[in-house]
Amino acid sequence: MNIEKINAQMAEYLRTREMVCGALVIRRNGEVILNQTYGCLDAAGKQPVTEDTIFRLASMTKPVTAVAVMQLIERGKLGLDDELAQYIPEFSEMHVVADKRYAYSGQSLKKVVWMMVTFNRKNFVTVPAERRITIRDLLSHSSGLEEGLVGFILMLRMKYKDDTLETRALKYATQPLDFHPGSSAAYSPLAGFDILARLVEIVSGKSFTGYTSENIFIPLGMKDATFYPTPAQEARIPRLYLYRKGRLKDMTGTAKDVSGIARSGPRYPSASGGLYASIKDYDRFVQMLVNEGELDGIRILKPETVRLMHTEAAYKHLEPQPGLVWGLGMSIRQDPEKAKSFARKGTYGWSGHFGTHFFISPKDHLSVVFLMNRAEIGGGNYISVKLEELVFE
Repeated sequence: MNIEKINAQMAEYLRTREMVCGALVIRRNGEVILNQTYGCLDAAGKQPVTEDTIFRLASMTKPVTAVAVMQLIERGKLGLDDELAQYIPEFSEMHVVADKRYAYSGQSLKKVVWMMVTFNRKNFVTVPAERRITIRDLLSHSSGLEEGLVGFILMLRMKYKDDTLETRALKYATQPLDFHPGSSAAYSPLAGFDILARLVEIVSGKSFTGYTSENIFIPLGMKDATFYPTPAQEARIPRLYLYRKGRLKDMTGTAKDVSGIARSGPRYPSASGGLYASIKDYDRFVQMLVNEGELDGIRILKPETVRLMHTEAAYKHLEPQPGLVWGLGMSIRQDPEKAKSFARKGTYGWSGHFGTHFFISPKDHLSVVFLMNRAEIGGGNYISVKLEELVFE
């Protein structure tokens, strides 16, 4: 691993404006070998990024939600293979889309957009689900919720205003599944993990924000981890820019931004993508996973639970992408060559829509946390792929 080469690559992304700011921590055997911040909170370069800068984590919220669920499984409040309907009866009689028109098979974007425009919920065929959804299905993205064309269209059409996690979960219970539970795997952007957050509330008797604060953030010393930043914290959040051919457009507070979505859409704490945190915060969370559930003498999970989280989790072998499998709230490079990944076999982690990324290689005793915020860059983007290449070089 060439640290100078990594820093030079980040400097190049700053020069081309592909990245306005970022923060990176790399550890081996728990020891820091690189702790670096890049750029400024805005394109004008007025305020440099520090280790206290707070980033939008987007889907890197999901591993935190998974840890909360696994804690409750350890405590006997939930069972990994319990049926979801045991806790939310409205999920007892689900139906599955059985309409060939909505089977995704590489349709062009233009065709997908046309299908969205002409979509009529009353005009497609469904059949009863072959079995009920389990907690394992939700954690391993194999429930069928929001994991195909119909689910994607309904996600975009769903109204968020004034939802709580309870009302949101009940809305999902009225939607058809894109496939029979456990029969396939894809990616559930919102539904699966927002429902898991509701389960946390039901079995713990606490709000999801209260539970995660009390059982994860405070014990780990994640001081700035929050779903609702204070005004003082908001001053430490970078502007969010859309990058197009060397030009930047400020999207802060718009519908492209978490804060903009929150004002016009969901006000509940999105366990799928609503968390904010600093690099210091998330690095502590990742070190807890590296240490198999413990940090600074505080145990969050049992070692066997952490190992289970980064072990292939679905009831049968399912690859959402070639060479990749889902653990419990984790993505695992099971066959890096097949996945065209530079990472070592068994490397696991997650990414977020605004460019956030982390991974852990147990065989190398290596962990990497990379935070940046750029509108629409997506998780697992070319910058995070390049970073993995340089780390494993």
